[in-house]
Amino acid sequence: MTAMILMALLTPMFLITPSEAKTQKGKTVRPAIIVKWSQEKPSNMTQMVNLTDEAEKLIKTVVGRKGNLKTFNFTGGYRSTSESPVNATVNPLIYGVGCNNTAHFENPKCKDLLTWDIDKGIETPLDLNVNVSVQFLNQTIIVTLDLNRASSITWSQRKKLNPSKMKGPTAVVKQQCNFSAEITFMGYVAYALEDVRGDMPENNAFDIVYLKNETIGLEKRHNMLSYNVTGTFRHYQRCKSKEAERHKRIAFS
Repeated sequence: MTAMILMALLTPMFLITPSEAKTQKGKTVRPAIIVKWSQEKPSNMTQMVNLTDEAEKLIKTVVGRKGNLKTFNFTGGYRSTSESPVNATVNPLIYGVGCNNTAHFENPKCKDLLTWDIDKGIETPLDLNVNVSVQFLNQTIIVTLDLNRASSITWSQRKKLNPSKMKGPTAVVKQQCNFSAEITFMGYVAYALEDVRGDMPENNAFDIVYLKNETIGLEKRHNMLSYNVTGTFRHYQRCKSKEAERHKRIAFS
């Protein structure tokens, strides 16, 4: 993958939900539209790792024939005080070459559409929200992206904006680059068994780092489990041809 460049623009230190997001003028920011991956209708673009399935497979392998899995839980269940619930942290998005130019159209008649198409994603029972900063009409707007089981994310401040349906004489200026977001997990998965045999305990827990599987992208980082969500970011801007000509300096292939 192309070498990544961390953009300081995309490192807010607080978390807000789409319903709470506001512009500097107090106007509500439209939430991002999240397309969730489905096993029944898998995307040809997205390879999805299911952390819940990986945990279940590990427990059944460890237990073997000494019991039957009853329940397991990333955040609840019976556990000792030293076995903390699993916590997920989504690090700021890192963008590659092609997105280091933050110039944008000043004309309010121009239309912007941002998309994050994910090629390697992850599904978990945890919240995987991350904030990104986007430029819109000379303002920096904070938009919350939910990466959990996401295959595609779209955002525009204009209602129902679709680049394939924009009307009128337009010219497209597009930013495009790879992006990645490292997600780290810390804590213990608790589980309960039934029909136990031998010395197998009915309740137990394991450190989530034991789900390490580099073949599918789950790596151990010190005392954490790490996974990189990756994909392609695109910034579409459409406006009248003369406006695009004035701002063609930010266009690239």
